Amino acid sequence: MLRLDEFQGTTSRVEEGIMLDLHYRRGVVVVRFRPDPGLLDRLGAALAYIGSRRSIVLTGTGAVFAPDLATGEGAGLTEVLDALRAHPLPVVAAINGDAIGTGWALAEAADVRVMSGGVIQPDPAAAVCYRVRAALATGLVEYATTPANLLTDAMTLAGRLEPQIVAAG
Repeated sequence: MLRLDEFQGTTSRVEEGIMLDLHYRRGVVVVRFRPDPGLLDRLGAALAYIGSRRSIVLTGTGAVFAPDLATGEGAGLTEVLDALRAHPLPVVAAINGDAIGTGWALAEAADVRVMSGGVIQPDPAAAVCYRVRAALATGLVEYATTPANLLTDAMTLAGRLEPQIVAAG
């Protein structure tokens, strides 16, 4: 069961463990990933719960933006990616750490990406990794920032993009 408290600075968690945080800040829902094989199911449920009336910032914990999921754990990836891409308000990926495989796919589905650390490795089987500067230079991310400013910058971007996305939709 999901709860989303409407009070500034409160955090709610998916009840059956702490695999996904939903945090309401400045009119934006911050979704914080935690390593979990059931991540996609939980994220799909969270997106349905959030609905279409709030911008979303996706981020991770520690040194990982979102985990890469082993074969078989990624059931539902297409549906979650489609839901992120179809969200009518901005979805911003605040890449705080490694975004490898599934983690990168989730970041790529966002409208815009801002990165403060870690590596991006779109294909886990390939040896190619992109750190912040390389990811920015190759266009994998649109913005780079410091870890201390990551969430603030991501929420500011969501606020700036909202009128543009609403007008284009």
